Amino acid sequence: MRRSTTWESQDQTLQDRLEHALMAGRISRRGFIRAAAAAGLAGSSLHALADELDAIRANQTERAKTLQAAYDYIVVGTGSAGSALIGRLAAARPDASILVLEAGDWDTAPAVMDPGVWFTNLGTERDWKDVAIPSGGTNQRAIPEHMGKVVGGGSSINATIWARPFKHDLDHWAAESGDRAWGYEHGLSIFRRVENWQGKPDARYRGQGGPVWCQPAANPHPVAPAMLAACRSLSLPVLDDQNGAREEGSGGFALMNQIIRDGRRQSMARSYLYPVLSRKNVTLLVNAHVDRLTFTGNTATGVEIGSATGARRIQAKTEVMLCAGGINTPKLLMLSGIGDENQLRAHGIKTLVHAPEVGQNFQDHLLHGGCIWEPKEHIPHRNSAANAAGFVKSQVSLASPDVNLVQIELPYASDVVGKRYAPPNTSWALCAGLVAPKSRGEVRLKSANPADRPVVDARFLSHPDDVKALAYGIELAREIGNSAAMRDFVKREVAPGQKLTGQEMENFVRDGATTYFHQAGTCRMGKDSRAVVDARLRVNGINHLRIADSSVMPRIASVATMAPCVLIGERMAEILTQRS
Repeated sequence: MRRSTTWESQDQTLQDRLEHALMAGRISRRGFIRAAAAAGLAGSSLHALADELDAIRANQTERAKTLQAAYDYIVVGTGSAGSALIGRLAAARPDASILVLEAGDWDTAPAVMDPGVWFTNLGTERDWKDVAIPSGGTNQRAIPEHMGKVVGGGSSINATIWARPFKHDLDHWAAESGDRAWGYEHGLSIFRRVENWQGKPDARYRGQGGPVWCQPAANPHPVAPAMLAACRSLSLPVLDDQNGAREEGSGGFALMNQIIRDGRRQSMARSYLYPVLSRKNVTLLVNAHVDRLTFTGNTATGVEIGSATGARRIQAKTEVMLCAGGINTPKLLMLSGIGDENQLRAHGIKTLVHAPEVGQNFQDHLLHGGCIWEPKEHIPHRNSAANAAGFVKSQVSLASPDVNLVQIELPYASDVVGKRYAPPNTSWALCAGLVAPKSRGEVRLKSANPADRPVVDARFLSHPDDVKALAYGIELAREIGNSAAMRDFVKREVAPGQKLTGQEMENFVRDGATTYFHQAGTCRMGKDSRAVVDARLRVNGINHLRIADSSVMPRIASVATMAPCVLIGERMAEILTQRS
């Protein structure tokens, strides 16, 4: 849903509150217009915007009251992949009824729409609040695994970064799946039609006119171009675009691409889902927790939704599609009897399909919170507080980068590092990220109760190469942050404050480890018999059940997972509509 320019320069926080009140039914359309006009937000588009929001809310509220017994398609989850899938499928198949189930609420809270405060959503009702259990790899620290529980999923609460996968990532997916359509060249064609790119045109790499608004960081914090100057001074490659040619090369540094439009988040729900919510064939039910899938034999027939009045079953006449993410999708499969037989038996769950890899192969990107500087002068953060980043190889022999350096205009630190070094609130950080981890974990059930969150046993940094790669990233971050080009923005290095080696460096790596919240890999796609889904995203051993989310990644893409998940959703839509 796009905003008119008459609104874009006004008080966005007030507008968000009014929109949220209208969507939630707390004020009428007339009350919305009066309140907006009284606040000086009136404009030629005011009535049109009110009409659009009112129509969406009324339409979906009415449909929620009169749910049908069966729909052609049921989609579980409205995250990046789910929104892309729903938007494309609804437009391509106007004859097919689609029920969309979202466990969270609408995405109109001010903290969602304002990208500058995205982190304030973490730990709220818009977050599933999962936590990876303590392990030796993180010096027995539990690590939060935030995940969006709101319309738009992660794209509604993340840091707004639009980063496309490396060629090496997608060609690996193609090899593992046995389907060339998962490879880089076809993926690039999808991204060209997806994007509404606002930077320098590039016929090969960038698209314009698509549903996804993305732009280079607008009016970035001055520390961001200073970081790029520092990289140049150290002979590190600096690129005109974070995406594009970087995908086929060995990395490089640039201003980030962001899904921020005129200071407001343009989530995948706003890009794909909202434009089809007024269609007769789409029903979106919010605050709908799917407890289990239903089956007749080995054929998926629908879903079971929990409620205060008891479970409700809704049938899918054609297919059920899971887009619930790297933690919730395997959980839902296991609760429904698809998983490792021994684990299911331990919880009293009858096995429908013995699928031992469900929940295995868990991967996430690690973000190290530990390299922090106090500035000479405080300048408030801009955009989503992260405007410049880069990719490098920790070893020359690697096929593609495994380390991502992210500049954060806040004193980003882990719990241990924050307590030990006590960085001033005005500080900024340059964080080393591990984006090609070799460590693997698992997601397993805590119980057979759908209300219980699963156990996330991430086993972060259990592979020694991951520790070495993060240590390399930390050393490079310190070299950049302490370079002459950064001198105007550095009063002192707060943490670690000195060169670390040996066990001291290893402990700093483990103590500073946090994550990007990019859970993936737990329902691996592959051509082998143990894979959870095949190249067409069908769950092996089950008819009429598919998965389209980060869980199907055979290996996590070495970038922020929003754009790769959009690609997965687009591929699912292609498959269902026979475009490829």
